[in-house]
Amino acid sequence: MTVWGGRIVAKFAKKHAASRKPLARFLEIVRTAEWPHFPAVKKSFPATDYAPETETLIFDIGGNKYRLIARVDFEERILLVQTVLTHEEYSREIL
Repeated sequence: MTVWGGRIVAKFAKKHAASRKPLARFLEIVRTAEWPHFPAVKKSFPATDYAPETETLIFDIGGNKYRLIARVDFEERILLVQTVLTHEEYSREIL
């Protein structure tokens, strides 16, 4: 997959130093992934959720400490990072 939005991830990692390694690992896995559809994503990241109202995937990163929200174009093989949040920030946005 091609990852767009690396600056968003880098900015978050700069602010949250503990997220650097888990986010780097996530990006490493994504860049080598060949996902034809959402069930294939679930094999790589079982805790991933799909939000049909926004057509985004919500990845749990770093043992449920962070949420990375992205759109995935399976045909074009692109993951577009929209935002990265701490678990607390994500919880506040949903409620």
